[in-house]
Amino acid sequence: MAKNQARKRDSGTGCVTCKRGRKNPYMALVSEKNVQDGKVSYKSIGSFKTRREAEYALEVYQENPIDYSLKIKTFEDLYNAWSNYYFEHVSVTAVRSVRSAYSYCSKGYSMDIKKMGPGHIKDLMNTASRIDDNGEIIYASKCTKERIKSMCNLMFDYAFERRLIYYNPARAFKVTHLIREIEEEKKVKQVFSPKDIKKMWKYVDVTPYTDMVLIGLYTGFRPQELAILEIDNIDLEEGSIIGGMKTANGKNRKVPIHPDIKPLVEKKYIEATELLGSDRLFNDPRSQTGIKLTYDKYRRKFEFVMADLALSGFSPHCTRHTFATQAKRCGMEPGIVKRILGHSLRSDVTEYYYAHPDFSDFENEIRKLTFS
Repeated sequence: MAKNQARKRDSGTGCVTCKRGRKNPYMALVSEKNVQDGKVSYKSIGSFKTRREAEYALEVYQENPIDYSLKIKTFEDLYNAWSNYYFEHVSVTAVRSVRSAYSYCSKGYSMDIKKMGPGHIKDLMNTASRIDDNGEIIYASKCTKERIKSMCNLMFDYAFERRLIYYNPARAFKVTHLIREIEEEKKVKQVFSPKDIKKMWKYVDVTPYTDMVLIGLYTGFRPQELAILEIDNIDLEEGSIIGGMKTANGKNRKVPIHPDIKPLVEKKYIEATELLGSDRLFNDPRSQTGIKLTYDKYRRKFEFVMADLALSGFSPHCTRHTFATQAKRCGMEPGIVKRILGHSLRSDVTEYYYAHPDFSDFENEIRKLTFS
């Protein structure tokens, strides 16, 4: 048999050809009959390293032919098709997380998904970056790289299930080391000292967004939760803020407004409603992409405050760690603290099933919190 000659298969089941010298020399071809003239032509469904892989691809194709009408060829095509399906079944938070991860993958948008291997996805993760509102390059954090990997897992699952590809390259490798590093970093968090917080109060009217950091310190909200607090969920008369996300325990929890930060909340409330006409408590009126904050915008504002006040080694989540640490030092009731932070109470049967604190209990406990 000649090198380029196809091995005989049953009529109508396609064929495999071999062209030596190529990285993937075995090409799987499927036949298509022209309705008008009856002529048969062949279309490639992929190139493979071994004949066995090519034969297997043809067997899979015969069971469930690829729908070429989907016109999914590039990484961008796949994302658009997959996300339209995926976003219908997940929360707003998950949608936001995926869109953020995808924004770092511009280097891969035009890549052919059939030619993408594990190495391509690793490179996409390791070099992930995007351009921010100011034209600066923002490189992906370890957490973002992990989200890119998770997104690719699901995207290529979608492609495999629809026989657009014959294996999932994203699931061919693991990022255990990356997850381990992220967990280690989560454990190592600095806590703001009373001196640091006193400095924030000193410059709260001088350095923009210092008030936002202080409100985070006195409420325990996660940075993302804080960034998207809605005006409709703030009751100045009762002195409460409803917010939260991520978990069942964390969603829509009511947190008392500490007396120390009440003037700050009132000021931001008036600014948002009367000056900016926004439905969010915190805003960025100078942003070219809209005044509403995202986590990335929040993080940059936080970093600006830290730099301006010469406070080093802190990340946005340090406000939450500081709240939890200081709450314990001040003798706040642990069950109330867990509820404020949105942590699970399932391990404590009494607290989870039998305790029913009302809002006055939360107010009494939050007043115990001091940073002096």
